[in-house]
Amino acid sequence: MPYAGIATFAGYPLWQSGQEVNAVVLGVPYDEGTTYRPGTRFGPRTIRNASMFYAYEGHEDRFYDADRDKWILTHQTIADTGDVAIEPLNLEKNQAAITRAVESILKTGAVPAVIGGDHSVTHPVLRAFGGKKFHYVHFDTHVDCDRIFSSGNTHGSPVARIMEEELVQSITIMGVRGLSNSGHDVAWIKEKGVRIVTARELREVILAPDRNLFPAGDYYLSLDIDFFDPSAAPGTGTPEPGGLFFPDFSDLVHLIANKGSIIGFDVVEVNPLLDNKGEITAHLAARCVLELMSGALD
Repeated sequence: MPYAGIATFAGYPLWQSGQEVNAVVLGVPYDEGTTYRPGTRFGPRTIRNASMFYAYEGHEDRFYDADRDKWILTHQTIADTGDVAIEPLNLEKNQAAITRAVESILKTGAVPAVIGGDHSVTHPVLRAFGGKKFHYVHFDTHVDCDRIFSSGNTHGSPVARIMEEELVQSITIMGVRGLSNSGHDVAWIKEKGVRIVTARELREVILAPDRNLFPAGDYYLSLDIDFFDPSAAPGTGTPEPGGLFFPDFSDLVHLIANKGSIIGFDVVEVNPLLDNKGEITAHLAARCVLELMSGALD
């Protein structure tokens, strides 16, 4: 039952390094990149607890998607490897540990399903792909290209780091809205070829899907939970009015999956210290992980 036993993601078994599975869940309880309200280090544990809501069925009979009238993740082998061992105030060691953990998953051919943690963890995750060619889609209310801090490793700067290290083929940022703290850097990333689709523009794409929006190829997807409207995801450090909702995100995931392969993903910035009593943000994040898994595996 969801309320009994040890909480792994959706009740899936623990993973041993080298074991062949289709996807591996990895927690990164890190929030030292936070520039406003900390607490996302507790995100992985809270998302796992929320995901147990989906543990009623056995592993071989998962999951019936009523919206799409289809079964998802049936007969897929999925496991949870626990969390990266984060050491406070040790940036280089933590980033290296994150990269090694993802590398160990990729070596088996499994899809890494990363749950954070703040958005700075995405940068060391992508380093693990070691020069593989793929497109990067960043679901976020912010463009995350800050160059206002000397460290360059905050949760507001992963896009800048990814771009500077040329870790990906292309970058698309989806859902941008509000009063951006990176306003002065937006022109810079546009000059570098980063594509920005605002929340207002995205609503039009969802109503009339542009089949040419995403090129063919492999994809890594990164979801900042503040992509969603604060009414749906209050438990995050930097909420912004005017966001989108789960059906919009689901449609975008499947639009991408129809154009290429999703080879990895993360869900970040869930802060349980700011969530409501019903933990709706954590439940939304758990559902998003399952949707991303479906896009990657089904």
